[in-house]
Amino acid sequence: MLEAEIEDKPPDKALEKKVLWSNVIGLTISWLIWNPVQNATYTYWQVFLLGLGATPIIISLISAISTIILSISRIPGGYLTDKVGRVRLITTMTFVITGTYLMMAFAPSWEWILIANIISSIALFYQPALQAIIADSLPPEKRSRGYAVVNILPTVVTVISPYIALIFVSRYGIIEGTRWLLILSFIAGVIAGIVRLLTLKETIDNHNQKVFEHSMLGDMKKEYVKAIKIIWQRMKYLLIGYLLAGVAEGLTFLFQLYTLEYLMISTEMWAYLTIVSQILFIGMAYPFSILADKIGRKKPITFAIICEFIASVLIAIAPIGPSAELYVIAFAVLGSMGNAAATTSIPAMEADLIPQEIRGKAYAVNELLFSTIMATFQLVGGYLYSAFSPRLPFIISVLLWLLVIILLLKVPETLEKKTESTSENSEDTDAGETQELTQ
Repeated sequence: MLEAEIEDKPPDKALEKKVLWSNVIGLTISWLIWNPVQNATYTYWQVFLLGLGATPIIISLISAISTIILSISRIPGGYLTDKVGRVRLITTMTFVITGTYLMMAFAPSWEWILIANIISSIALFYQPALQAIIADSLPPEKRSRGYAVVNILPTVVTVISPYIALIFVSRYGIIEGTRWLLILSFIAGVIAGIVRLLTLKETIDNHNQKVFEHSMLGDMKKEYVKAIKIIWQRMKYLLIGYLLAGVAEGLTFLFQLYTLEYLMISTEMWAYLTIVSQILFIGMAYPFSILADKIGRKKPITFAIICEFIASVLIAIAPIGPSAELYVIAFAVLGSMGNAAATTSIPAMEADLIPQEIRGKAYAVNELLFSTIMATFQLVGGYLYSAFSPRLPFIISVLLWLLVIILLLKVPETLEKKTESTSENSEDTDAGETQELTQ
């Protein structure tokens, strides 16, 4: 029954095969403009919130509420992504989010920041559209490299973000300096929105322009039930591993506090490690993306998880004091290598497994599960950190990463399967790929 449903509405292979570099380039340029100022804005964000009257608990709650609302908003966002198209959502909501920066710039208290964050989290329901339009715009054999481009270049320019923040904070203080950075984020967001408006091209041509004229809730429920069945059928082991990784990341949310306050790493060392980690990621992401497009997705993903496992062991057993620096340095190096491999290979594997016509909904479901689990275990990790031992959340994360490695043994190599299906009949590639999707 499930296979028949997929065949009834096959993906548009002409669009699937067409490379729309204008989308990749347009989004990359918009991030190059916006990301450096955004990252600078959040360099001293928690201290800024303290200055507006928020307590540490309130700061944590602002983050948790924003994450949960964002997770929920992706569900209608994924549905609309596949129904009304990618571009309309991306361009419209970009300007809405941009407006929240102006609201925060003039916020008299933390309550206004919370309201702005809620609005922003709701507007970010277009995130599945971002993921879908990138996947749609790249052919399978170039996906990992495409993801590398959209990840590496914006990361390159964000290396200067701490320095931008330092300039404003040194001149105006943390409160006023952050307000000026928020204004700059608003201006950069407007420019980024215009770039997206001028460059992005729609990647699906069968979207329903009259989606709001019938029962949206009933149709959305039906569509998501179908999408969840397909997700579970095709990527259940990858999904479970993804969620376990979310638990591990949530538990270790207080890594900065653990490193600086418990292990007593100096603030200077922390700054250097942050910069080095970004540079390592930039240098290794593209080579890993080439490997993922050449030898397959599974090997780079496995390498990434092994790096995370070893790094988690090192940080869990790190001694307190100056001798902890070597452990933290090794953690940073391994983490950067793992991140470079994972951020280029995992999205490519997801795109291989998910049919084009349900990508928006599939990304929404995956992100809902991941974000909800991560937000929940951030609170759990904070409780374990405070009530028992700062090391306990990190020790538990070691076991979780080990489980992820075991689960990866069950994950199939998606690029190899696509190659086999297309090599059987080079003159009928589209038919071969359609048959592969229904297996």
